[in-house]
Amino acid sequence: MAEALLRMKLPSRLQDEVDIQSAGTLGINGMPAADFAINVVGEMGGDLHGHRSQGVTPDLVAKSDLILAMANEHVNYLQRKYPNYRENVFLLKRFANDDIPDDPDIEDPIGFGKAVYRECADIIAEELDRVMPAIVNLVQNHRRETT
Repeated sequence: MAEALLRMKLPSRLQDEVDIQSAGTLGINGMPAADFAINVVGEMGGDLHGHRSQGVTPDLVAKSDLILAMANEHVNYLQRKYPNYRENVFLLKRFANDDIPDDPDIEDPIGFGKAVYRECADIIAEELDRVMPAIVNLVQNHRRETT
């Protein structure tokens, strides 16, 4: 859901400059999005119909300037497995945030009903709205560094 929501929220002028990919730490490949996720994201204006899961790979981590994780366990895993890229890995709720949230994890809705998927998507959307200025700034700085 986060990938689709970020695609929706990223300003159109930056769409061609940013490669947004979702990847999981369990290494599950080729699975479609859950029906509730498809429904909820669709209601929010996005599309997950063609989504297929992929696991995190060394190549994907190496080419990523920013990795936003939903839960602290994901951050810990990525930073342990890919120590050379620690500075690129952030918990979404802590990225560009001076206030440390009481509950920094965004729980995985797998196995729950549509209401839990909606709650999760709403939290992700709110956090993406909050971090979008920092993401835009990161893209613009990267553009300046590469031109």
